[in-house]
Amino acid sequence: MGKKEVRGFLWLLTGWMLFIFFLMTPEVFFVNPGYLATKTFAVQYGVFGLINFVMFYIASFFITPRYFRPKKYLRFVWACIGMIFFFGVFKYFVGYLFGDIVLKQFRMLEKNEFSVAVHFFIVTIRNSGLCLLMGVAHRSFFDWIASEKKKRELETQKHAAEMAFLKMQVNPHFLFNALNNLFSLATIERSSKTADGIMKLSHMIRYMLYEKEDSNNRVSLQKEVDFLNSFIDLVKLRYDGGININFSIEGNITHQRIPALLLFPLLENACKHGILDDPLKPVNIELAITGTQLKFTVNNYINSYLKDKTGGIGLENVKKRLELMYPGKHSIDIENSGGQFFVTIKLPL
Repeated sequence: MGKKEVRGFLWLLTGWMLFIFFLMTPEVFFVNPGYLATKTFAVQYGVFGLINFVMFYIASFFITPRYFRPKKYLRFVWACIGMIFFFGVFKYFVGYLFGDIVLKQFRMLEKNEFSVAVHFFIVTIRNSGLCLLMGVAHRSFFDWIASEKKKRELETQKHAAEMAFLKMQVNPHFLFNALNNLFSLATIERSSKTADGIMKLSHMIRYMLYEKEDSNNRVSLQKEVDFLNSFIDLVKLRYDGGININFSIEGNITHQRIPALLLFPLLENACKHGILDDPLKPVNIELAITGTQLKFTVNNYINSYLKDKTGGIGLENVKKRLELMYPGKHSIDIENSGGQFFVTIKLPL
């Protein structure tokens, strides 16, 4: 037994003896004030208190962890019964060892020694059972606390793993589309634009790989917005006449923090399925900070020339991450009507 276990044992013993003392306080100070200075107190409190503690300790640290579990409940019951009778008999003989002190109160109630013995034996059995129940309750309570703590740790680990997986989904999806864009530029020999695109892409990859999240898996909203603008610049390289994306920001974004790459899939989805080269059908993006709430809206007209048979991961990715990061505290509204697609998310900051 190490020092930590010894300290734990001594603290538990101290707590038990204090608990017994306070149980005896009414008799010590009110019913029989002279009781504290008598042998009776020493025997009842010291000897029987320690015996009861041994019962409590065995029940809490040996019987309950070994047998209080499925398929072993019968053994648990027999172990409890055996312990109650063993310590009941043991305390019965200890009581007779100090008979002039312990049995005095029973002799005042009963007429003969047989009745005294029966009464005392019943009391010792009852007290032994109570000590055992307290030991079982003590162990069960702390096992429940440990189980809940482990459950929370597993949930946290699961949450972190799911978040990491969802974030990893965004990166290859984005890289696949970005590299396709750069390949298109290279094949039509726009060397300067290709170089600009590679530079933009390298900055974005650096952000995805090296931007550090805080303990709540958040990053700076300002840097997230910079990332969105870099992506818009990257998309512009594909169009000689420019693109029609309106990105408006309302409120202060300097000191706000959100999950990394949470907004990006919505922008990428709009650029992929929207109409970018028609000034009359622009992609509209609005980011608004109101008090402690963030509202992000993306609206685009749906093009008729791009049909992705495999489907995108963008919206499902965002939904899952919102459920993990803001359970019951967010909203996401999706509308597809009149050839237009609207997505609005609201979340607390």
